[in-house]
Amino acid sequence: MHLLLPIRISMLHLSYLVVMWSTLINKFGVAFKYSIFGYCSLHCISEYLLDITRCTGPSMQPTIYHNDIMLTEHVSTHFFHNIHRNDIVVLRSPYEPNKLMCKRVVRIAYDEMPSTSWPFLRQTQFVPKGHVWVEGDNQTNSKDSKDLGPIPVGLLRSRVVCRIWPRDRIGFIL
Repeated sequence: MHLLLPIRISMLHLSYLVVMWSTLINKFGVAFKYSIFGYCSLHCISEYLLDITRCTGPSMQPTIYHNDIMLTEHVSTHFFHNIHRNDIVVLRSPYEPNKLMCKRVVRIAYDEMPSTSWPFLRQTQFVPKGHVWVEGDNQTNSKDSKDLGPIPVGLLRSRVVCRIWPRDRIGFIL
């Protein structure tokens, strides 16, 4: 059985805490201010400009291999919605929002979507406005729009610019 005891802070303890806090701020105030400024700057850069992303899984092979580290930019997806066919994008999974996927944009809004494999069920359908059709380069081992359907543009996080690791394959992604 746990007993909850009230915490009583006397004026002496409170004044001691205030003195200790002001001493810490005086000693470390400049470093603290620069740390907060640096953290805020890095957060804004990684959320709205550039980011480093590690791509895992075999779905984008042979273009991107498991554990390749990519430099991605957020400007074209967040501000301009300027995504083109054959761009490689990082997006949130529609069914697992905490999971990011790396896929190639194959079709954009108003492009014809692939239909079923049964000829008698074929109907012409188009990618809806505000959506894209993404697929992995490894067609046999990729969970993509063939399984998920058109992806809303709001789930796109960034566009891959270049590979920065491993060293022997550093370069722009085409």
